[in-house]
Amino acid sequence: MQTDIAIKVSLGTIGDVFETSDDCLHVEHYKVDDPNIFLAKLTRENGSRAITTSLGSGVGTFLIAARDSELRLEQKGRLLYHGIMVEDSVTFIEGSDPISVELQSDACLYVLTYLHERYQGPRPVVGGHFSIRDIQLAELIAEVANVSTARRGDIARNFSRMAFERYERLPRVHPLSSWRLNRVKRHAEARLDQRMTLEELADVAGFSRAHFAATFKAATSMSVHEFLLRLRIQRAAKLLLGTDLSLVDISLQTGFQNQAHFTTVFKKMISTTPGRWRNNARREEARSVSGVSLNRLPAIPLLEHQAADSLNLQ
Repeated sequence: MQTDIAIKVSLGTIGDVFETSDDCLHVEHYKVDDPNIFLAKLTRENGSRAITTSLGSGVGTFLIAARDSELRLEQKGRLLYHGIMVEDSVTFIEGSDPISVELQSDACLYVLTYLHERYQGPRPVVGGHFSIRDIQLAELIAEVANVSTARRGDIARNFSRMAFERYERLPRVHPLSSWRLNRVKRHAEARLDQRMTLEELADVAGFSRAHFAATFKAATSMSVHEFLLRLRIQRAAKLLLGTDLSLVDISLQTGFQNQAHFTTVFKKMISTTPGRWRNNARREEARSVSGVSLNRLPAIPLLEHQAADSLNLQ
């Protein structure tokens, strides 16, 4: 993917104003009464290509997704994550080395960095980072825009404590490595029109079924079932937007049992039918001079409780 611009924002030192870069990356810095805490919000909107942002160094940094955000995270040349941070998910990155964040789609992220004193974690972090998904944490950090500087400090400290308590309850496993995760994703994307089993994907990753499921969840904050469902629906959305294929053909090409099954799952995820979604998208496209991209449409939320047969996965 071509990089639009490389914006090097040292988030530990930016001013107290709302910044706009190239009309698509917005950085809002929130004042906090604790000089050890840096708190900001990154919003990328209406961008057509990737944007690279450098986060300033600290002893530990949290990234919180306020909506589905496709990104790539690197630290000292090491790939930490490449994919979609699901809305309400939290990623923690340990260490004082700057973090490179490449925003590959429209995104909204809160950034919470402890600049000097060490955060109060329960134990060393496996692999130097972890990812969890917690709606309560996301709702807590979203309060910072409308509270006092003193309250923001309290929120940041409570957030850190709660996040580490949540992490403490996770199984002590290393997250699936990025290259294994990308191998699984490529395999799944090439076979979305076919039935896939957990054993098959575990074999692609080179692990046993149980170990793969645990390391996959640690790396993505999603189960394999949820991950495959998202891939199927996202592929279907692209076909709805970019082709004139019938709903029957799209349902078969994305691995659903039939059109009724596809429509049921699609509607559960985005609260409308595939046909209405396609019509709304095309009306939006007709009103836009530059055309509409999938990223500009409403984000597809994660479906928490979906039966395995809806994924065509057993």
